[in-house]
Amino acid sequence: MTSLYYIDGYNVVHHCRRLKALAKSDFEAARETLIDRVARFCTDAGKAAKIIFDGRGRRPDLVSPFLSGPRLEVIYSPARQTADALIEREVYEAGDRSSIVVVTSDRGIRDLCAGLGAITMHPDHFLRAIEESLQQARDSLHRAQHKPGRATRMEDHLDAATRENLDALRRELEQRDV
Repeated sequence: MTSLYYIDGYNVVHHCRRLKALAKSDFEAARETLIDRVARFCTDAGKAAKIIFDGRGRRPDLVSPFLSGPRLEVIYSPARQTADALIEREVYEAGDRSSIVVVTSDRGIRDLCAGLGAITMHPDHFLRAIEESLQQARDSLHRAQHKPGRATRMEDHLDAATRENLDALRRELEQRDV
């Protein structure tokens, strides 16, 4: 089972059909879309990911801040290092490389990381896998919500005595407001 995705951020933006088209009109929106999709994937699928962007020549004042979550880390490489080099080093230093997926279209990184034992994935394939995962999560949630007799509201989980006590408390508070 894969446990950590290393995503070559700008490579994905430039080589994924969907993001590439968006980047032509609004590059920042394409980057933010990638981050958003990966964040949702990490949350829904329980996966961890690091999106690594080249930091060279980046003006920090033009980049909107992103707070990394418990399963997602957004990294900008140091000024004198490429995202490629950072990914290669991370994979090289990893203990269990067979649990790593490297997402890039860069043949050199793919060959090196695969040679180290990591799994590699093309950006288009990765984004399709994310969309499928998110759709499965939505379908599962929809089925759970529409299952006959299934408790879907907080009140449905309470026993009758607790509901009566809460109703009495609500009535008392409403009378105070009048």
